[in-house]
Amino acid sequence: MKNEPEVPILAILKAKPHQQENLKVALQQLVLLTRLEPGCLDYALFHIKEMPSVFYVRESWRGQQALAAHVALPHFQKFVAQMDSLLAEPLQLIYLEPIEPF
Repeated sequence: MKNEPEVPILAILKAKPHQQENLKVALQQLVLLTRLEPGCLDYALFHIKEMPSVFYVRESWRGQQALAAHVALPHFQKFVAQMDSLLAEPLQLIYLEPIEPF
């Protein structure tokens, strides 16, 4: 796992009407537990001030195996089980590729 390339991702989650606070709390719990995972390099929660029902998770993993391990853990699966009741549209995952300086 040490030699695997880093896996940076931006996750976008849009709350259903009247589910903004519930989604926020569920994501905050997920962030706290995910940051403890050994393969997690970064896991941070954001929203745009003008669009508080849309949440962004900036995450980075110590390789594909670390990401796969995260997805299989109980705290992530608990969040997955809640997604249909919280999200207005499917979770969007944007896989990023770092650009090194010149």
